[in-house]
Amino acid sequence: MQVFVRQSLAIVSTGLLLSLQSYAASAQNRSSTVSSDRANQSYRTGQFNTLPESQLKSRMPRDSVKASANAALSASIISGTPGAVRSSNGNSNKNEQLDLPIDSPLSFGTSKVPYSTSRVLGGNTNPAQADTYRRAGKLYMAFGGTTYNFICSASMIGKSLLITAAHCVHDYGKGDNGWATKVKFVPAKNNSSEPYLSFESTLFLIPNVYFNGTDTCTQTGVVCNNDIALVALNNNSSGQQAGDVAGYFGYAWNGYSYAIPSSSYQGVFGNKLFASITQLGYPGSFDSGLRMQINTAYGAYYATGNLKNTWLGSAMTGGSSGGPWLINFGQDASGGSYGSDNLRNLVIGVTSYGSSDQRMGSSWFGQNKEFPDAAYGNRGAGNIGKLVYDACDNSALTAWKLQSKGRCR
Repeated sequence: MQVFVRQSLAIVSTGLLLSLQSYAASAQNRSSTVSSDRANQSYRTGQFNTLPESQLKSRMPRDSVKASANAALSASIISGTPGAVRSSNGNSNKNEQLDLPIDSPLSFGTSKVPYSTSRVLGGNTNPAQADTYRRAGKLYMAFGGTTYNFICSASMIGKSLLITAAHCVHDYGKGDNGWATKVKFVPAKNNSSEPYLSFESTLFLIPNVYFNGTDTCTQTGVVCNNDIALVALNNNSSGQQAGDVAGYFGYAWNGYSYAIPSSSYQGVFGNKLFASITQLGYPGSFDSGLRMQINTAYGAYYATGNLKNTWLGSAMTGGSSGGPWLINFGQDASGGSYGSDNLRNLVIGVTSYGSSDQRMGSSWFGQNKEFPDAAYGNRGAGNIGKLVYDACDNSALTAWKLQSKGRCR
């Protein structure tokens, strides 16, 4: 009897240990990232052509669910501590004026979410070249060969570190067969003007759950927790890093600058957690995708089950995917007081999907089911912290290690 009990306990203990090990391995797999370096080796030095602008296609996922007044917009304080990493100006002219659109129409789609979308305006020949617009740009991608045949948008968060949407560089759930072969980034593109030239790359980093198709999503590959990608850019033809000539944004996580209005104002604004957000991008249906567009709107935190997103109203369309969602966009005025959570020009999301009711969404930057940790090195929390840590610091990713190469921040 004692022998049987010992054997039974040993079997149970062994089974429990294996279960714990399996759970730990599964958790580690969920919170890991995947690099394209091995899949794209043969394309690194190849010359790529670009289709005419009129033939370039969008990769924007479409949310088929209509927004409603009963949508599960979270009214509770989010978990995790908000945080942020500052932006950099690059070689900006400190006296340069930032001109925001004037008298642009305040609109709303059938979702009744208000927004203001218009072309970037400024006093320069190339308005997108004004600081701080120039840290964003147009992204060309090649899928299935050596021709750039798709478009997205993207922005700099490091000297050679680009952020965009995962769907701009990978087909959701397709594994090694899902990668784009190469991308080309043109900061501050304006019609034919490419003031900082262009920067190519075959090196992309995405969450493992997006790579293998196990992310938390409402539809397959649409409205997901982790539709985020980083790209390690090569220098331009003049040997310059993109962030050195155009500057780069900071980034933030866990709802930095989001707030619920005090009770005396909830009759006007409601009791939802939201932030004032500036969206930049190159939607193909606006100015033929050749000029940068800007959208300003209130973005509301959307949470249901394990899904975390931000929603806002926008008239932008396909081609704006991957463009930055920024809080505190612009430059300080002398003598101004800007309250709390006032770090400037921070990316808190990228355009992840659109809908027919002029509503767009972004994966939430920060802690979630797949990336639960409050800190990854000193790079921040959740999905964005893990991605930047792996791109800049993780010695196991030998193709990256951007910090030691002077190519991170």
